[in-house]
Amino acid sequence: MDLMSMLALPGLSGHGVVVLAFTVGVFAVFVLDRWPIASVCLGILALLPAFFLVFPLEVEGAPLAPARFYAGFGHPALVAICALMVLGQGLVVTGALEPVARRLSGLVAQHPFLALAAVLLAAAGASGFVNDTPVVVLLLPLLMAAAQRAKTSAAGLLMPMNYAVLIGGMATTIGTSTNLIVVNLAQQLGMPPVGMLSFYPLVALAAVPGLLYLWLVAPRLLAGVGERTPVDTQDAFDAELHVEEGAWLEGRTLSDAMAATEGRMRVLELRDAQGRVRARLPTAQLRAGDRLVLQDTVDNLKEHERVLKGRLHGLDDDEDSDTDDPQRRPRRATAVVAQMVITPQSPLVGRSVRQLRLADRYRLAVVGLRSGRAAPSVSWSRQEVADRPLSAGDVLLMQGPLAEMQEAQRDGFGLLLDSRHVLPRQDKAWVALSTLAAVVVLAVTKILPIEVAALGGVLVLLASGALGWRDVGASLSMKVVLLVAASLALGDALMVTGATQFLAQQLVALAGALEPRWVLLGLMGLMGLLTNFVSNNAAAAIGTPLGFEMARQLGVPPEPYVLAVLFGCNLCYLTPMAYQTNLLVMNAAGYRFADFVRVGTPLFLIMWFSLSALLVWRHGL
Repeated sequence: MDLMSMLALPGLSGHGVVVLAFTVGVFAVFVLDRWPIASVCLGILALLPAFFLVFPLEVEGAPLAPARFYAGFGHPALVAICALMVLGQGLVVTGALEPVARRLSGLVAQHPFLALAAVLLAAAGASGFVNDTPVVVLLLPLLMAAAQRAKTSAAGLLMPMNYAVLIGGMATTIGTSTNLIVVNLAQQLGMPPVGMLSFYPLVALAAVPGLLYLWLVAPRLLAGVGERTPVDTQDAFDAELHVEEGAWLEGRTLSDAMAATEGRMRVLELRDAQGRVRARLPTAQLRAGDRLVLQDTVDNLKEHERVLKGRLHGLDDDEDSDTDDPQRRPRRATAVVAQMVITPQSPLVGRSVRQLRLADRYRLAVVGLRSGRAAPSVSWSRQEVADRPLSAGDVLLMQGPLAEMQEAQRDGFGLLLDSRHVLPRQDKAWVALSTLAAVVVLAVTKILPIEVAALGGVLVLLASGALGWRDVGASLSMKVVLLVAASLALGDALMVTGATQFLAQQLVALAGALEPRWVLLGLMGLMGLLTNFVSNNAAAAIGTPLGFEMARQLGVPPEPYVLAVLFGCNLCYLTPMAYQTNLLVMNAAGYRFADFVRVGTPLFLIMWFSLSALLVWRHGL
């Protein structure tokens, strides 16, 4: 008797037991969140084929080929997801939706109550056809600026806007990558093809009470949320601090001067009395006649001047000073200080600023960090910023030339939170909009499959110059690619070993004499809870074959159960880690974990019961 036979359970083979245990372990790793998601996915893709190589499994009279678990890399769902991500990046880069977004932000300052309704409707409508993340990226800085002009907190705007985007994202097959995975997996299992707008009416009806809640109730629940003090984009100037004879700085080391300013002083150069550049070593001793070339905002330069008991040259710090003196005349701003939030696709996620040599590549200095997972009361940290691994939602306080910051943003490192710089207008905006519209029309009319139409759209954007290959690279996330491929592989392993059928049998038996409608309600609720703690795509890859098999066991059509899984995997309202856009708005508005639970729980219940009731009604369960 071999090991697999010894592990077998009644109704489940030994291979199924191992794969089921492996799946539980993967879910536990996702929940603990101690390792990068991409690393976990890579482990799945390495361990699953290795297991079936060591312990072969016969499928239809032939050994199962381990290479089948890599089929996800060529899966139509992954091709469509990547192409749609590039199309979404085209909207961001060209600022195609900027005019509408700016009108909405202007309305916030004039009529906040009506403006919130307009924001919710526009966000929900757009996210059905554009990936959720670009929509939030477009609206986030504009709504923050509008709230600042209206002298109100952005906390009452950002979370409702984000939730409206999530609601709209579940309305079409292309709204999120999760939707595409569910639809494609269901087709592979034998369910008839699902049209892009097949379930749009259901979501539109369920969205009515959901959006009303976000408009009328959610802002009241967020009224007590204290927004962190915003850091506006400010001009930065070069100035020289002279070391004068007998001054406090004379005889001190450069590290002493840095310590006196708590590490906040940015020294560009150290020059001697003859103007020669000296090495900026921490142990360098300052001599009379030396000059420290600094770069910072006016307020900070004045503070350094006061703390170091010196005198700055090249800065007009006194309204009554002699403006004819060339040493005291203000110079033209050479840089800015601004906030940049780390987006989920940023190459900085899981790595540090020093590892990616941000200072060398863009001439940018990171002068502060605010963690996206910290409490709102935590202020900017300047300790070891360059060496700290970063996470999505973290905000860097950057200093350097504005053009270099915009270049870093264009390369996908993060998003500037000043609306004046986040969306540069370009003359190719109409190309991005018309291309996306054509892709949607071709997919809705079924003239072309979505993956073919989306790839054609990417080709159009490249050929027209609306996007370059650098933009394509910035829009694609290796984490997303690995997550989709690993999710499909895990779902396939559960199906081929019979683990999904075994789970469906146990769940149906557990439901006992419950009617199919109540089973559907429970399935959607289960997937909704799972998706708030593990990857949406992983939950979809497990839940889709499970829902299909449960429908077969109950003797009912599979479509409502597959859609229950799809809707459940989009109910990402309860935790900040449930979806990547939750993390983006969390740090920007200063939300706590409890804020997501308090505001998200009623919305979760509204959408869960509304969508379940509509599915039962539509399919006569």
